[in-house]
Amino acid sequence: MPDSIREQVVQAFADRLNAKRGEQLDSEQELPARVIWDPSETAEKLKYRKYEMTLTLNVGEMAKRDLTINSSVQGNQMLAALLDNALASDQTLGGLCKHISYTDSVLDSPDGGQNEMIILVTFQVVYETSNTSPYE
Repeated sequence: MPDSIREQVVQAFADRLNAKRGEQLDSEQELPARVIWDPSETAEKLKYRKYEMTLTLNVGEMAKRDLTINSSVQGNQMLAALLDNALASDQTLGGLCKHISYTDSVLDSPDGGQNEMIILVTFQVVYETSNTSPYE
């Protein structure tokens, strides 16, 4: 059976960001690392037997702390690079969705002695699907 439209959208976005799916960030893994979670979506019924879906995608990135620069600067650099990867090219993911929007982020500045910098970023992806089948 083919993948649902939602699954195709999530996988295409994960591929674009080179992010692992549904995993936790772990300082023991090779860094930098990105992960993506797809926790929720809302549906709005459109005319002609269609739904407009708004899918929330949370992306986390962890990198080794660069002690040569301020942690705020490092976090902002990581955020800018992630936003560029997510939004600079085709915002339809090859026609799978209408658009991708950046909604918010958190820069988790490390505590003293912590060697990792973490950013958490939320996107919304809007796509359409049939109101009778998640595959159309």
